[in-house]
Amino acid sequence: MVKNIKIGTPLTLEIQKPHEKEMDRYKCKIVDFDEEKLYIDYPLHTRTGKTGFFLDGSQFQASFVGEDSSVYWFKTEVVTRKKLNIPVIVLTFPGMEELTRIQRRKYVRVDASIDVAVQTGEALFSTLTQDVSGGGVMLIQRKTQKLAEGHKLNLTLVLPMNSGDYHYIEATGTVIRVIAAEGNQPDRVSVEFVDIQEKDRQLIIRYCFDQQMQKRMKALR
Repeated sequence: MVKNIKIGTPLTLEIQKPHEKEMDRYKCKIVDFDEEKLYIDYPLHTRTGKTGFFLDGSQFQASFVGEDSSVYWFKTEVVTRKKLNIPVIVLTFPGMEELTRIQRRKYVRVDASIDVAVQTGEALFSTLTQDVSGGGVMLIQRKTQKLAEGHKLNLTLVLPMNSGDYHYIEATGTVIRVIAAEGNQPDRVSVEFVDIQEKDRQLIIRYCFDQQMQKRMKALR
């Protein structure tokens, strides 16, 4: 039986339109599956919200977050349409052993400058991240605010998704390490999430995966 996939798993489909640089991205959910096929509800475009209609043979790059919090990627195409409890699209599925596992460790870290509000005690200030992952962030230390190892922080991150949407992620973190300034680099603060809603962690993982895919696509051009 296929591991890491279950009914209700969100699936992202990407398709390259002719003569366009950006990928069209759609969101859907897995309604059913077997060893060779996935059954999905009708995909919605992540930017427009419109339902996607595709001919048999339409090819996609598909990805999902597995139960192990790793992101899996594979190529697929439309086989047919069916009516189960709801209308579904049937996609080819190569099997778990043929998938590309994007995340080689628990949480992939990507360089990203993201706005973040930080509260520690009664102090409240804003700064930027240097990098981000599903497990924590690296913050730029403000000269007016000195954080130290062990400090507890309340964080609000403004996460810009490739779809154009913004998500406000709230988390509690602990300062793990303070890295002293080197050259033109400011002090940096490594923060580990200790309390974050799983749906928000998955949004961060999705963001990191999207950044990786963008870099990969640019490298192939």
